[in-house]
Amino acid sequence: MKAFARITVLAVPAAMLASTAAHAVIVLQNNETVNLGALMSTGSDRKFIIGDKLFTFEYVTTPNFNIQNFDITAKILAENQYGLRNIAFDLTGPFVDGGINDQTVQDMNLQYTVEVLPEYYERGIRICDTGLSFNGSSGGTGSFARVAETVYAVDTGQLLGNLNVFNNFGPPPSIQYSEVKDWCEIYGTEGYRALQCNKNLKFFANTDGGFASCSFVRQEFSQIPAPGAIALLGVSGFFAGRRRTR
Repeated sequence: MKAFARITVLAVPAAMLASTAAHAVIVLQNNETVNLGALMSTGSDRKFIIGDKLFTFEYVTTPNFNIQNFDITAKILAENQYGLRNIAFDLTGPFVDGGINDQTVQDMNLQYTVEVLPEYYERGIRICDTGLSFNGSSGGTGSFARVAETVYAVDTGQLLGNLNVFNNFGPPPSIQYSEVKDWCEIYGTEGYRALQCNKNLKFFANTDGGFASCSFVRQEFSQIPAPGAIALLGVSGFFAGRRRTR
């Protein structure tokens, strides 16, 4: 049984709101779910919070899929040596192309931002890693399931890089179910306040009887404290634990 989101009115800075009026912000606990169609509906702020992160879905476009059939599920995951938990969400639903060979790629494009909530940012929390994973599968010569993502730093507009996961039937076959990039390590930075992610999902069954499918795509973010911020986190930290190893 799904755990569905609680709708909570939060006291957040005016800069986070589209107007001076109070807005209902969707707060998702671990494994709670919000429907993608409902999130993107007219009048919605298109915002939700997981742990210390605020997500804003700027747009979703798809000529093939009904977004009412897709959900977003919150995940509060691995912990690190700084006492911070990884924050993630799963995009779940029937990503599939199969059966009739119509030579049409089934795709979806999604753009959103993720930012550290102001209270946590002031106490030194910064985003570092971006992780992408999925359970894509494909069958039939030339068939594929792919997710590609481009990541930018919101405050500077800097292009940080790309992540890719795929299941290409081939021949020859090629498969990569997950990819993680540590932008702090790559650029020698102390972390980021906010990132923008542009995600493209493609599924193509190239032959009659072929298939390309996926039931979930996971987006994950880990973080570090800025220099001098460890004391601000307190003994237990915001989300105490140890960093994942990979």
